[in-house]
Amino acid sequence: MLTALVALAAPATAGAAPHATTAKHTAKAPVVTSIAPKHVAVGQTLTVRGRHFRVGRLKNTVVFKRKGARAVFAKADVSTKKVLRVKVPATLQKFFVLEAGNPVPTRFRLRILAARFGKRFTGRKLSPIVSGPMPTVDQVAQSADGDCDKDGIKNRDDADDDNDLLSDATELAIGTVPCSADSDGDGVEDGFEFQSAKDLNDDEYQNPNQNLPYPGKRPYPNPLYADASRDFDGDSLTLADEQALWRYSYTTSHTATRTLAPLSYSDGMQFSLFSYEDGDHGRRHPAQPFSTYPMQARFLAWAAGNGYAQVRLSTSTTFDAPVGAVNGLYDLRDVDLDGSVSASEINPADDGDGWVNDSERDEDADGLSNYVEFRGPLSGARYWASCYSLEGAFPNEYAGTRGDDADSDGDGILDGADDQDHDDIPNLMEVSRTEASHVSDREAGVDCRVDPALLVPKDLDGDGQPDQQVLRHPGQFGRINPFNPCLPFRDSRTCPRFVEIDGTPYAPFDLSVNWVSLQ
Repeated sequence: MLTALVALAAPATAGAAPHATTAKHTAKAPVVTSIAPKHVAVGQTLTVRGRHFRVGRLKNTVVFKRKGARAVFAKADVSTKKVLRVKVPATLQKFFVLEAGNPVPTRFRLRILAARFGKRFTGRKLSPIVSGPMPTVDQVAQSADGDCDKDGIKNRDDADDDNDLLSDATELAIGTVPCSADSDGDGVEDGFEFQSAKDLNDDEYQNPNQNLPYPGKRPYPNPLYADASRDFDGDSLTLADEQALWRYSYTTSHTATRTLAPLSYSDGMQFSLFSYEDGDHGRRHPAQPFSTYPMQARFLAWAAGNGYAQVRLSTSTTFDAPVGAVNGLYDLRDVDLDGSVSASEINPADDGDGWVNDSERDEDADGLSNYVEFRGPLSGARYWASCYSLEGAFPNEYAGTRGDDADSDGDGILDGADDQDHDDIPNLMEVSRTEASHVSDREAGVDCRVDPALLVPKDLDGDGQPDQQVLRHPGQFGRINPFNPCLPFRDSRTCPRFVEIDGTPYAPFDLSVNWVSLQ
């Protein structure tokens, strides 16, 4: 009996296989003609239009692929032959492009698996840019009777429900969340990103194109895309840095008010302080010269009133040949210790054009520029390690300073007069090796490299043979580092008295010689 059943079943099975194979080969490959929206967040829904999709729920698979990364598969929801919808999977976040270690919105190409695989992935123009998930919004709070910003005014009567300086009508038009001040969840307010994007899009040197609209389709700097760690206007300050300074300007330093028109700091302009002159073809010009910029005067007034205008240096140790004791009182700005304050020391942040850009400003009036504190010499020891790769880092990690906090460690001393490594050399004197060395721009070289004409042979290990070329230098005080108490002076009160031979060497006990920096 069993034999008979098998015999009966075999022909039926044999007849079905060729039919299935024929159906598979006759099915047409799916084709994608459009994808919307072009900028989408994880968790949101993409609508894919085309042809030859399979009808029904979970019948089609959407394949997401970034160049250089493996593919991610997601089942589409209910589909028709020409339209399918798919929720952007959270697993895509593992494959976002990283910039400075932070994930940024990333373009993914799509390919559809229906009865057959699509012949190819979508091209660049069709492929969407995917950003991180949008923050959740309390549905009750965003209702007409709710109060998104908790200002006591119900949403129905509040033109700006979330108090991000963008009207609800504007937010609905550009696709941001009227009840969330930070729609993309990157820590930067929608209004600040929106206006920075407009500033960046503004061709300020052309007439009549001075005021171009908001570039909503592009992911920079944009309230629809997480991009806080990027610097769009090229002044070294990131979008997050400039928002921090903008907030500080109206909450603490009181140099501006909370407004978007104009922003006191914008990631769309290097010179957020500008003048507008109709007589010169509508061209904008920097408006704040160093000669009238008030922040350094504020800092110097504080220093004079609190006993920090002068500093006493009592060390007599030098790194090269003795050049005499470095003793006595010095002006806080006399970083090369020559007994006078030079023009470059009066305005140390000035790049030479005489105008104050956003990175050169000192919003917290602590004697250190925004660049120095957010990205440069006082931002942390990593700056010095990147510039001086031949020098071993000091083992104790000292904290950097902040450009939006005049007293970063809370000890009552403004950061410029303070001393991060407690070697009794103020931070302001340990900002620039070029200035401390009293050398020319030619001697400073490029990218931390030194002009070969200034190199001389030297016997470092005492074997009678010159084994390294070093920069001819007047004395040890030029080799500063605000995060190493043994630089510039090895006899400072916090430089270790005993150096472990078997430990990790650090400057100046590692025989490294690299004197001059870009800074």
